[in-house]
Amino acid sequence: VRLQPGGRLKPHFGAASRLGCHLALRADPGARMSVGNRTVAWTTGQAIVYDDTYIRQEWHAGVRGERYVLQVTFCHPCDESQRSLYSGAVSCPAPRSAAPAVS
Repeated sequence: VRLQPGGRLKPHFGAASRLGCHLALRADPGARMSVGNRTVAWTTGQAIVYDDTYIRQEWHAGVRGERYVLQVTFCHPCDESQRSLYSGAVSCPAPRSAAPAVS
């Protein structure tokens, strides 16, 4: 995925429980991503793994250079359909209960 200086991706999030990974193939200064309430910068050759259910946005505030990332998606280990595959190796929060009915 390419992001040029001055470029921005609007805030978005995934509809399914999954993990995303960005491997920075080229990351020039000024390229950032916020996930939830954390902001991170890409470093060439390093990966960033994030929970796709949190809102995120990406931008490039630099004046030159581009950002290229290899984007990969994984099943979320806390998804009910995946938990048995990890045999207790992953600590997952208790499932959220439905919101109480309002009368």
